[in-house]
Amino acid sequence: MKRILRIFVFLALFSGFLVPQVNGGEKALLFHAGLGQRSALNEIKNVFEKKHPEIKVNFSYKGSGYFIADITRSKQGDLFMPGEEFYLMQAVERGFVTDYNPKTDIPAYFVTVIITPKGNPKNIKSIDDFAKPGVKVGLGNPKSCAIGIWHEKTFKKAGIWDKVKANATLSAKCIPELGNATQHKAIDATIVWGTTAVLYLRDVEIIPIEYKYRGIVRLPVGILKFARYKNEARELMNFILSDEGRHIFHKHAYTVNKVIPVDKNGFCLDGTTDKDMGYLVNAAKAVKDESFPVNTETVGDLIDEVMRQRKTTRAGD
Repeated sequence: MKRILRIFVFLALFSGFLVPQVNGGEKALLFHAGLGQRSALNEIKNVFEKKHPEIKVNFSYKGSGYFIADITRSKQGDLFMPGEEFYLMQAVERGFVTDYNPKTDIPAYFVTVIITPKGNPKNIKSIDDFAKPGVKVGLGNPKSCAIGIWHEKTFKKAGIWDKVKANATLSAKCIPELGNATQHKAIDATIVWGTTAVLYLRDVEIIPIEYKYRGIVRLPVGILKFARYKNEARELMNFILSDEGRHIFHKHAYTVNKVIPVDKNGFCLDGTTDKDMGYLVNAAKAVKDESFPVNTETVGDLIDEVMRQRKTTRAGD
């Protein structure tokens, strides 16, 4: 019996040497985040993990409307960054997020833009054109993705919601569906975040929305009460909110101005975001036309994304 016990203890100790991470090595954070933030957050993950090799960041990306049910069921996760503050406040109300300050914990903003297929075959120039007969419109389902909330808000403000709904040929469950549908000319127009539009520079036209209909969406980040590694979660959250973290967001077409005047519904009150919209339009031109100059004056911090898509375009030719 003693011999069996000694063998058991030896195996237990030996297994401990084989899996040191179980006993305090690398700590893995589970980060729930909206699909629309994927490009920037993946880069933030890479930079953060180099600074903190003892911390691993694992993402659960999905349409923002799915998170509450997911978190309610699993009761797992360290951080939460949905694509609209509305969804985070739902988590706050349920007691799922206990570490969030709405005055300070907003690292970046989505800004709404119009995209159409390359060449803009239906000559879409403004919000009003979505109501024209024969225009195939892509809308997001507000129950599953944050952009759907803004579709309804925007077109209701313009007084054309019923006509736009009648033109809708797609109800998307997540924002990439809208980008892909535009890219493949399945729809004639939709509204997406600038951060989605920037992923399709070669295949779409980007049309800034006049600022009274231009949505500014606060992107909150909070720590979940279920967090296994609260100190490490706070470390990552602080990095996201830092100047370096904000710069990474800006590289992916987020707006990072700390003050953007908006009305009570989140629509622009002035042209604060005009410069960022100009960079986005120029970035689309630069990918399609390699003679277009690419520098901080023309495309701002979007240089890396423009050059990446130029290489992709060449490889596909």
